[in-house]
Amino acid sequence: MRARAEQGNINHPAYGTWTAEFMLRQHESRAFLGKYLNDPRVLWRHKRREMIVIAGITPVAKWLAKIKQRSDVSCRLCKSAQEQLGASTENLPEETYGHIKSAFCDGMATTVTAAHHFIWRHLYASMQAAQTPTSKLRFVTPDKESSMSTLWQEEVF
Repeated sequence: MRARAEQGNINHPAYGTWTAEFMLRQHESRAFLGKYLNDPRVLWRHKRREMIVIAGITPVAKWLAKIKQRSDVSCRLCKSAQEQLGASTENLPEETYGHIKSAFCDGMATTVTAAHHFIWRHLYASMQAAQTPTSKLRFVTPDKESSMSTLWQEEVF
């Protein structure tokens, strides 16, 4: 609130969530969301999930605690992952939709990382397939790390 006052934006609401900031952007956000929700090609279950997320009523621990259905807001997935490792289950992060969808959730990190790698490999294969035979670009393989020194050593002059 203080930062907005210093910038002279005191007349605008001081929202602090990513969703609110997204919804208040000019020339984006609401219009984009409206197009998505009105698109007949988008399945109803996908539209419904999007509306639930935007409304902030995804049944995660933080929301369940807000409606007094749960007393603890700590992430259940992180707790089970920590228990499997034999680590302490104190000071766990809050279970929110954003936390579960990120790689910061110990219980979902493997799944999120695997999804990221799957998408990257598909993108990489698509770029290679679209490459013309006369192109001088060479894509580094997605399965190994390369540095400038190893690339320089592999280069044929």
